Amino acid sequence: MASYATAEPQFVEVNGTRFAYLRFGSTAKTTVPLVFLVHFRGTFDHWDPELIDPISATREVILLDNSGVGKSSGTVPGTYAEWADNVAQVVKALGISQIDLLGFSMGGFVAQMTALNYPTLIRRLILAGTGPSAGEGIEGGDSAAFGRLASASNDDEERGGFLEGFYSLTPAKQSSGDKWWKRMTTARSNRSDYLGPEGTKAQIGAVLRWSNPEYASEGSYNRLHEIKIPVLVANGDNDILVPTVNSWVMFKRLTNADAHLHIYPDVGHGFLNEYAGQFSSLVNQFLDV
Repeated sequence: MASYATAEPQFVEVNGTRFAYLRFGSTAKTTVPLVFLVHFRGTFDHWDPELIDPISATREVILLDNSGVGKSSGTVPGTYAEWADNVAQVVKALGISQIDLLGFSMGGFVAQMTALNYPTLIRRLILAGTGPSAGEGIEGGDSAAFGRLASASNDDEERGGFLEGFYSLTPAKQSSGDKWWKRMTTARSNRSDYLGPEGTKAQIGAVLRWSNPEYASEGSYNRLHEIKIPVLVANGDNDILVPTVNSWVMFKRLTNADAHLHIYPDVGHGFLNEYAGQFSSLVNQFLDV
């Protein structure tokens, strides 16, 4: 059976856009695949194998590059609703009737809109290191840390930006981050680079729109009560990019969902890498119920 390291990219064309994805894992326990949506500037080559492999050992997984990202063609859409349209259309093109969905960080924004706009498509939803669109109680992240991620243009700048944004600055935590960086960047061959300047600018535009109360009607904050499926919300207790309080606000607004909240101690945005073993186990337990 293929692993994250050995899975070969596959492609499907939807409305003139060639979407790239990895699809691998076990179908022994369930035929419902788990789709992963990645963070800001990331591609399907930027996941942690220590997170992905324990999950794919028990279920099929699909890691998707949205349009304009990684090995996919096209351009980055301006709203997360459009990103969600892409997810739903790719799933349909693959002949899949229902999925579980995990969105991390910016991918979590997309996951919320997918669940809201395609409610029969999603069986269970996992929202990791993310939060709702603009609304009461929502806090903005560290603009300097986000700026370093956005402007990074070489390996050293990318490493520095992600380690500072995902991990606290203590020597022990930076050492943990360095181990993650090494295993993540060496897991796969022929890896895509982080998203380039043009696509990054488009992603920033989508973030700004998501965070602007003037576009509240396009977002998730006032619609979270529409979600009526099991939802797992997870984060670290000191997330500086998508502040941890936003996970709490999101959890409280999922009034009609079977919502669960898990906060990991002494960790930030990169909790799913630092606690990869625990989080992968939690994901499998949540999806197996």
